Amino acid sequence: GLLVMLLLGFVVSAYAEENAGTKLGRGIVNDLTFPLEVPKQIYLTSKEDHLLSGLTFGLVKGICHGILRLASGAYDTVTFLIPRYEKVLMEPKFVFEEKK
Repeated sequence: GLLVMLLLGFVVSAYAEENAGTKLGRGIVNDLTFPLEVPKQIYLTSKEDHLLSGLTFGLVKGICHGILRLASGAYDTVTFLIPRYEKVLMEPKFVFEEKK
């Protein structure tokens, strides 16, 4: 319950004006949700191609995206006090968003 409320608070603040708090929130959310890249990429790859492709290439793609999201989140968490708060290392900002 409390973890979900914290996550939602960070996500909502991430859409507000960018500042040190939103950068920290983005980092924490990405560090907690990076494993979701695996099922997301399996689904997206299966949808674009076929199930076998999703279960093979999508799995590998998901693992790679997850590692990148974890690294991006760690970077934002460690450097949240350093300006350029709006700069994101990974698009989309969060795993549950669609690419623009």
